[in-house]
Amino acid sequence: MSKVKVAETWIGACAGCEISVLDTHEALLPILDKIEFVYIPVLMDTKHIPKATVGIVSGCVRNSDNLHELLEMRKNVDILVALGSCACFGGTPGMANLYTPEQLLEEVYVTTKSTKNEIQRHPYMDGLPTLLPDAKPLSDYVKVDAMIPGCGPRPAMIAQAILSLLGAAEYKLSTKSVCDECAREKSERNLKKILRPFEGTIDEKKCLFEQGYLCSGSATRAGCGAMCPSSGVACRGCFGPCENSPEQGSAMISAVSSCYGLDDDPNTDLDKFVAEVYDPIGNFYKYTMPSSFLTKKAVEKTAKK
Repeated sequence: MSKVKVAETWIGACAGCEISVLDTHEALLPILDKIEFVYIPVLMDTKHIPKATVGIVSGCVRNSDNLHELLEMRKNVDILVALGSCACFGGTPGMANLYTPEQLLEEVYVTTKSTKNEIQRHPYMDGLPTLLPDAKPLSDYVKVDAMIPGCGPRPAMIAQAILSLLGAAEYKLSTKSVCDECAREKSERNLKKILRPFEGTIDEKKCLFEQGYLCSGSATRAGCGAMCPSSGVACRGCFGPCENSPEQGSAMISAVSSCYGLDDDPNTDLDKFVAEVYDPIGNFYKYTMPSSFLTKKAVEKTAKK
């Protein structure tokens, strides 16, 4: 039986997803018996994307070269898989969407104290790929057939997804939240004070959110096994929003405000609340800023007469 041809590439990415692929270890062996990588820049010096059954792309679309690579991949494969949080939601590079490309270039290449650029010139004068206005997930440009979220994705999920494409396993995203997977004890969700990660002493058994730490487990899709909360670290939401709740950041802001008492006590000190909820964009939109409604434009459509 001929092997299934697979193409894989990274665009606006850090290579963490590729490390996750290697971390599948022995689980790769039965997969490699059934597939053939025909394009994978991290391993092969192949110049052009050939025709393949499955295409896997990690990273967001940040510059013109990223977009060209993605469009070529979509054109040449039957099934396209978004690998990792950046490909699925835009990821942490999307935090740069808070600034214009001009502001980013000026900060990085001119005004940063450690930068030596006497002529104060931006690199795109030298013909490098053009920085696009925003970092975006793959689905903003092409049809995505399957997602493997995570930063980086769990190796077991990667193996399961590939095996499912070969007809040897079932793969589907969880419809539950990280809180559903978390074994920490949950009782009354009542926030008296919001703590930063380095403040206080963490109770190893109690829910981190109830202790005052901004844990995004209630607004984040399950599938990671609640790895971070289990280790005493608040969930930051890398698996993206829960099923049927696309606006992950707003869901967390709503949860925090409700538990802080804004729903029950009209006399709650709003200034104190706002001051305590530090860096709401960084906490609640760390991985999903590009796919959030915050970055979309509302357009009123009028019926044609």
